[in-house]
Amino acid sequence: MTIDDTILLAYVDGELPPDERAHVESAIGKSDDVASRLSILRASQLPYAEAFSQQALPPVPETLRRNVDELIRQHLAGASAQGAVNAADAIDTATSGESSIPSGGNVHRLKPRASLPWLAVAFVAGVFSCGIAFRLLPQLTGGGAITTSSNDPGVSPWIAAAAGYQQLYTRDTVASLQPDMRATAATAADIRQYDNLALQIPDLRSQGLSFKRVQRLRFRGKPLVQIVYLPEHGGPVALCVLKEAKADAAPARDRVGGMDVVAWRRGQLGYALIGEHGGVDLEALGKRLYGGEVSTTIGRTDAHDDARSG
Repeated sequence: MTIDDTILLAYVDGELPPDERAHVESAIGKSDDVASRLSILRASQLPYAEAFSQQALPPVPETLRRNVDELIRQHLAGASAQGAVNAADAIDTATSGESSIPSGGNVHRLKPRASLPWLAVAFVAGVFSCGIAFRLLPQLTGGGAITTSSNDPGVSPWIAAAAGYQQLYTRDTVASLQPDMRATAATAADIRQYDNLALQIPDLRSQGLSFKRVQRLRFRGKPLVQIVYLPEHGGPVALCVLKEAKADAAPARDRVGGMDVVAWRRGQLGYALIGEHGGVDLEALGKRLYGGEVSTTIGRTDAHDDARSG
């Protein structure tokens, strides 16, 4: 059985039968290449459907409905005038025998495209839906305005984007995630090798937070790492990391887009703890992380023993 990306994706989605799933798991344990490809596919498996299902989307504005109705009315009015011309063209075509001439074995006449009214409805509705999506989903890849807000106008744009992204997560969307430590180790290795980030993944179980996943994202072309934890109660907490060639800075608390944020810098890396307001004491946790008082799960050569013992 060849383990290609299609099979790995079915494994990630939980769609493989038990025998094939066991074969894939055996291959993961034996092949670093398969484990690496699996980690990439897991990183792309974001819980967008569950996240957006929690959002209360506003109704379609009445002005938008009226504009679409007007587009349809104008098209129908123009279509009646064009009907006579089309009928004449059809008669001319039939008379000349053009319609009976075969187009050839590899040439086919194009079917008429969707009528303009439905295209108009689809286009306008699409624009409206995209407007909602971009309002909810931050531009982690850059190229657009960050829609999140902060009480501090000096907050780093990447932190604002990460906070907006974190708002998409709820406890339900994270609770179902089961961390794969082998895939996590492969992702951590990719972060060190390809993203050039000397990252260590903290073990926060002593603080009441369970590790759920690590993801490789990008912000304006720069690697951005998101490590997601779930506390015993309340919403998920993310530790986000991005390379920042600036002096070290002690943890500082902020509010970004309704989320609590504690950010600091150490060793040319910027860190941001992000969680829902009133949940985990992020300030105390940030100070412990800044002071190196928390052990690591993965990220050092000796960390695999820590992961196995957990």
